[in-house]
Amino acid sequence: MGLCSIAFLFLVGWLFGGPLGALLTAAIGIKVGKHLGGRTRPSDRTRASARNRAMIFCASAAAMLAKMAKADGRVTPEEIASVETAFARLGFSPDARAYAIGVFRRAKDDGHTIYEYAADFADAMDSIEVRELFYELLWDLARADGRVDARELAILRRMPAALRIRPDWFAFFQRGRSASDGAGESLAEAYATLGVSQSAGDAEVRKAYRDLAKRHHPDVLRAQGLPEEMIGRATEKMGRINDAWRRVRESRGI
Repeated sequence: MGLCSIAFLFLVGWLFGGPLGALLTAAIGIKVGKHLGGRTRPSDRTRASARNRAMIFCASAAAMLAKMAKADGRVTPEEIASVETAFARLGFSPDARAYAIGVFRRAKDDGHTIYEYAADFADAMDSIEVRELFYELLWDLARADGRVDARELAILRRMPAALRIRPDWFAFFQRGRSASDGAGESLAEAYATLGVSQSAGDAEVRKAYRDLAKRHHPDVLRAQGLPEEMIGRATEKMGRINDAWRRVRESRGI
């Protein structure tokens, strides 16, 4: 069975009646009748298998990236290239990328909001680390054309609540991503990556690093059901965490 068929059979059953289920039904080109009963919630159903989580991630990624790309009123060539790069970095197979691009094209002009898609994604993905990694993808897309539009910034400010990640994630991430290549700013970026302030004590900084390293190690996340499409991204993040800790450690002499 092909990727589209797998995604349809599982996702329409999982999110039937929700924006993501409706989008997938349209994207695949199959008409379905009015759904019976209400939309189920995570507490009322069996959790997704690793393969099904990967399908959910593929579709959700395409839908939310589409909304972010369209936030400033149009989708630029740079943003399209950034989306293609995001799919490639996530390890999508050629079939998965073609499918995701089809969902992207439909989602960018549909009547749902990015927050509705984010709610579906958060419902389906237990791991907060997966949701945090996806939030970083949205930042990458927003910065693809060299600046973050005010409307894109407004979305990024609201998305931690929609994705159910730390409410201060926006402030830390904005501070880190706003840094240039200067030495002091690079150090500020390192602190933002670790999620602590520059005034934090050595013990607090060390604990922050250890906690992040434990939570974001690719092997740990894989054991928790992280979709294989995210492993490459998790490896990149682990590298950034280690580099941030190195810079902070060297600056403090610890």
